[in-house]
Amino acid sequence: MKPTQETRLIWLASILLALGIWLLALLLQERENQTAYRNQQLTQATLQLEHLTQRMQQLSQAGQTATELLTSTHDRTPHGTFEHYAPYVLGASEAFDFVALIERISPMQRRAIEEQQSLSIREFRGSQLGNAGARAMHFVASLQHPDDGKALPSRLDLGAEPAVYHALVQASASGQPVIVRIRAGNLQRMAIFFSPKAKSQAVMVMFGLNNDALLARLNKDTPPALQLRLRLLLNGNPTVLMVDSHPGKPVTTLPLLSATRIIGGQRISFELSPLNDSPPPGYQQWPLALGTLLALGILIAGGRYYNRGNLQEIGQQNSALSTLQQSNQVLRLQHAQQQQHITPLQEAEERYRRMLHDAADGMLLLSEQGEVLEVNPAAAALIGQPREALLHLPAGALISELHCRNGLRFEQHASPLLGLPFEAMLICDQSFMLQVELSLSLIRPQLSAPIYLVVCRNIAARKEREAALIRLKDSLAEQVETQNRQLTALLDASPMAMAYIVDRQFKQVNKAFLELFSREESSTVDHSTRLIYDSDEHFLRTGRLIYPLLYEGQVTQNTLRLQRGDGSMLWVNMYGRAVKPDTPGLGSVWLYQDISTQRNTEEALRQARDLAEETSRAKTEFLANMSHELRTPLHAILGFAEMGEARSHGGDGNKIAHCFERIHNSGSRLLSLLNDLLDLAKMEVGKMDYQFSRSDLEQVVREAVEDLRGQAGKGHVTLVQLPAPSRLQAEMDPFRIGQVVRNLLANAIKYSPGGSRVEISFNLTPGQPARLHVSVRDHGPGVPQGEQERIFDKFIQSSLTKTGAGGTGLGLAISREIISAHQGVISVRNATNGGAIFSFTLPQTHSVPHKES
Repeated sequence: MKPTQETRLIWLASILLALGIWLLALLLQERENQTAYRNQQLTQATLQLEHLTQRMQQLSQAGQTATELLTSTHDRTPHGTFEHYAPYVLGASEAFDFVALIERISPMQRRAIEEQQSLSIREFRGSQLGNAGARAMHFVASLQHPDDGKALPSRLDLGAEPAVYHALVQASASGQPVIVRIRAGNLQRMAIFFSPKAKSQAVMVMFGLNNDALLARLNKDTPPALQLRLRLLLNGNPTVLMVDSHPGKPVTTLPLLSATRIIGGQRISFELSPLNDSPPPGYQQWPLALGTLLALGILIAGGRYYNRGNLQEIGQQNSALSTLQQSNQVLRLQHAQQQQHITPLQEAEERYRRMLHDAADGMLLLSEQGEVLEVNPAAAALIGQPREALLHLPAGALISELHCRNGLRFEQHASPLLGLPFEAMLICDQSFMLQVELSLSLIRPQLSAPIYLVVCRNIAARKEREAALIRLKDSLAEQVETQNRQLTALLDASPMAMAYIVDRQFKQVNKAFLELFSREESSTVDHSTRLIYDSDEHFLRTGRLIYPLLYEGQVTQNTLRLQRGDGSMLWVNMYGRAVKPDTPGLGSVWLYQDISTQRNTEEALRQARDLAEETSRAKTEFLANMSHELRTPLHAILGFAEMGEARSHGGDGNKIAHCFERIHNSGSRLLSLLNDLLDLAKMEVGKMDYQFSRSDLEQVVREAVEDLRGQAGKGHVTLVQLPAPSRLQAEMDPFRIGQVVRNLLANAIKYSPGGSRVEISFNLTPGQPARLHVSVRDHGPGVPQGEQERIFDKFIQSSLTKTGAGGTGLGLAISREIISAHQGVISVRNATNGGAIFSFTLPQTHSVPHKES
């Protein structure tokens, strides 16, 4: 029976419907496979992100610990400690391939180092090394390990690049690690810098980051289809690419997962992207094309069958059936191949699900609207509710900090919290509140809506420990404060000046110290001990002397001359001891004992002793001279008296007259000596008598010149009295002033060579009162510079005029006493062309009443 047209249409429609249903099932299966593939990639990226975050935090902690070790100074110098421990530090961490000691040097320290060590601080200008420019702080690489061909140049200033300089200044101020890209000529590398926390030091430690070791576990044991590309970026201005696992591959798509983490106080962005940008395995376009061809073939076959009859239609149906069987065979083959690709993906997905299931930290996946999509067992255990009860709950119902307020959408509320660990309260079963630390990350899959990953970490135990530590700290602080108050009370009650010094800076002083050194506490505490020294050289020399002994555990004792705040000086005995000799940073305690009075007394006693010894010596010389001076005229008197007595019987009148002349001269000389001794005795007991009257000074000098002209003639010395500028009247004792003039003339005649002359000159200085000047100039040997004041002392003669043949050393002493009694001044100076000039000055009027003659 031949089919009707209606039968043919129904048959054709049935075939097309079955084919459409089959194609739709294939498309839905491919979409589900693609979604599963992306979810596996996302899970892999999330796990890699958490692993890398933990890895970076571990490196930060390991680097800080190594920094404390490398900068410690226990029984070694800082450089010795670095050289000893650097190989062990690098051997313990594969992620570090280089370590260097960085010194922070100020401009003043730079000048001192370059002057003392003749080492210039350098920087790169392009690819050339040159002297570093001026800046507020220099970060100089002083020691490195390994010191090989890839090492930095010696004394290189790493702060020459502005971005690096600002990062290092920030790290120095905050004490947090900082990661920077350093450039040294053509060499570039990523490095992380640490500052020691144990004590304040002007050093930092730089570790070079080994990217290969950092990325060693990125795609380890991961199927090729799920392997990822990692890019680490330092958030800043500008953003710096820190690590790229595939640096030669261009960036063509948005990251699968992008998150920001705080590592050591620095924001680091993690970007994870799939390596394979093509559609996942098994996702093909051939089912749609094949279905279209089959549909067209069936339509054509049906039309022909309708036009040609049953036989032709049956043949076409058989042909279509054969083609369909071949297509089914191809489809089964493709499905088998697809299953081969899907099975490893399903296994990987199951593995990552197990890893998520076994994670120690609680994890929640939230939708873009903030609803719970997935909860791992650790999170369910923290909350105390089963997983099924938590699904589709709003995040704010579990975590108070994620509750949206003020009409904000969840993404707006969560945006400021991304990448920054924060503390929150987790709402558990029966409204129990648990303190946790949260980390919120935004994951943007390519084929699905964004989701949020919340990592919860129970910090209740840590908070309890922190609270215990805070209580302990407060207790210790209270004990320290009590001890400080006790120590301050002891210091203030002590009459001894005391100071606590750290790194040659005053940290605490007592009242006795401030009183002793005349200083205020505000200008002393936290200031250098240099302020009590009178010079830098004294300050440095004392430090070199006492501190080596101090850190050997000895009590140092020194006697020093120190400076008060008002500029005056004092002598102290200074005693010091280190608080802990093997830890110089703990400082030392010092006592200061004022011995200025004792030193002054000792100095006065020493001067008195020297003066007594000098006086005793001078008196001894005086007695020796006096014995000679007295003996000589006495021998002459006795001798010539005997000769006169003997010759008086012979009647030789001339010889007798000569003998009596010699007796007269010797007696006069003896009388002069006795008069000097009497004047000295009166002078010492203050009973020298003066008869002041208004007299003519020129006349007094003329009489003295006439009296000594004969003595001068015997020595072939000429006395010349220059005329006075005017009449010189003065209130004086003419006898005593004449005695002064005679002493000066006698000395001038005595020490002038034969054929020379002695000049006496006058001068008048106007004023109230006017002053009269008399000068006696000779051409003798003069007076040495250091003796021009001493020769006016009693019993003292000039070393150039000691002949051993005469003179008591009293004439000039008596002359000075007479001139001082007249309120005048007597002095001596050497003439330019040889000889000495003795001068005295008298006021024209005298305050002492006088008797008119």
